[in-house]
Amino acid sequence: MTMDVNDVKWDLSKLYKGPEAAELAEDIEYVKKHSQRISRKFEGRINELSTEEFAELFTDVEKIYEITGKMMMYAYLFLSEDTSNPEANKLFSKIQDVASEVENNLVSLKLELARMPNELFEKQFKMPQLKDYAHFVQKQREARKYFLSEAEEKLINIKNLTGREAFVKLYTEFTSSFRYEIEIDGEKKLFTRSEVDTLKRHPDPEIRKKAFEVLLTKLKENEIVLTNIYNSIVKDWVVESKKRKYPSPISPRNVGNEISDEVVKSLIEVTTENNKLVHAYYRLKAKIMKKDKLKHSDIYAPLETTEKNYTWKEAKDLVLKVMGEFDPKVEEIIREFFEGEYIHAPVLPNKRSGAFCYYVGPNVHPYVMVNFTGKQDDVLTLAHELGHGLHGVLSQTQNLLNYHTPLTMAEVASVFSEMLMIDYILNNMTNKDEKIAFIASQLEGMFATMNRQNMFTRFELKAHEKIEKQYQTFDELSSIYFEELKNMFGDSIDYFDFSGYEWAGIPHMFHTPFYCYAYDFAQLMVVALYEKYLEEGEPFKKKYLELLSSGGSDKPERLLEKVGVDLSDPAFWQKGFDFINRRFLKELQDLVS
Repeated sequence: MTMDVNDVKWDLSKLYKGPEAAELAEDIEYVKKHSQRISRKFEGRINELSTEEFAELFTDVEKIYEITGKMMMYAYLFLSEDTSNPEANKLFSKIQDVASEVENNLVSLKLELARMPNELFEKQFKMPQLKDYAHFVQKQREARKYFLSEAEEKLINIKNLTGREAFVKLYTEFTSSFRYEIEIDGEKKLFTRSEVDTLKRHPDPEIRKKAFEVLLTKLKENEIVLTNIYNSIVKDWVVESKKRKYPSPISPRNVGNEISDEVVKSLIEVTTENNKLVHAYYRLKAKIMKKDKLKHSDIYAPLETTEKNYTWKEAKDLVLKVMGEFDPKVEEIIREFFEGEYIHAPVLPNKRSGAFCYYVGPNVHPYVMVNFTGKQDDVLTLAHELGHGLHGVLSQTQNLLNYHTPLTMAEVASVFSEMLMIDYILNNMTNKDEKIAFIASQLEGMFATMNRQNMFTRFELKAHEKIEKQYQTFDELSSIYFEELKNMFGDSIDYFDFSGYEWAGIPHMFHTPFYCYAYDFAQLMVVALYEKYLEEGEPFKKKYLELLSSGGSDKPERLLEKVGVDLSDPAFWQKGFDFINRRFLKELQDLVS
């Protein structure tokens, strides 16, 4: 097995031999042909189908969706390796077209399922052959009041190819092409986004400021393109939401996440109230760094000048050790990602920035992408994405229509895996200064996962409201963002004139509007789960792995009841912040005092 990170690349031939592979061409024809066949066979007959015909319908639909997902996965991963690759871009666009065609072929069936009479639903989906599909159908039924006519739904699918999806693709390609020039030690060098993100944690405050400034001013330099893209995406989202009669722009995401507007509103309010912990922490960090006040570019400043760097082998071994100590089955699943060549790790020109795990369904192994530079944060990111991978593998006990979780549950395994890593590292530290630096780093990570994502959501709510009425300029959007920055950090840091530009560099707000609160939701929920793990030990592990194996087979609130979490409890979110304050912030205050 290779130990050089530059050689750690995934094997996409497990999906298809290449973009011109005969199997890929055959799969394209299969999903187009059979989605048409299913539509012709079952359209207009849903209320007349026998139990056996329903079973046949769902089996066929699952196969079509999994093959389509596999093709999209291949195209996305292929493009992620090099977003400037013309062949990859061509393939990705082609598969998007195919996926849209398939969805259009099947949309009438989904609408008919949603509008099925209650008596028929109750009768059919209690049958043994269909009970595993009941939740999928019920989701459609609960969302049916927001459905449009079949013709309108088809038109939206087609429109999105040259509308919202096209703008998202442009944003990704455009920002992935950015190169950042920074002078270090008298020499000017060009960096990728991932490399500059790493420099934001550099021990030298001037380099941190340069990295911070070059990232944000690059956004301002490209304000015409970025502002138009964002306004177009948001306007599209708002118009469609109003057409569907959703109560607010965030409601479509909440419905998709199977969470009520009220629960999300409570999450946002409680998180905003707990920005006071962020203020307290950054005042404490300034004290540790012997400064009156930190600059915005200092928020991720390391507290040690000799931060530990990890080789790929060290990172891999540590992740496997911690996961193995939690549960041998978890280690076995995670090990296959390394040994089966399901990870792409090196930092490369034009490679997609950040990290992700991509999983499709019960019969396709998940893949993980990271940009590994050897920092401790990279090790935790690796554990985070492999947590997603674990979830993807364990959910393979479900059928395809119950496989994927809503976004609110999608981060559970990833954040829990990070918590395991954090606890292991912290419990094995003996050096006081190292412990201070590590706790500080983890608090920053948790605040970034909760309060920062909450800040993004609050920005989106305001931006969508403004753009609904009229086009917003780069500076107007930056002003909204700057106010939310000040809400999060208060007077605990000094800001720059360009601090507000950051909104234009947050991919989730372009790719998936209102995605970000799912991170906050998951972090606080995992804190509750982790407390239960610390209290219960071995009995908890079985319940936790069963939760992950449940995939999206039920509503989040019902799945979480099985592990003792009550989302309806008004104090639920506050308990998470209380734990973080007690376990991390107060310990740090004691170490520093």
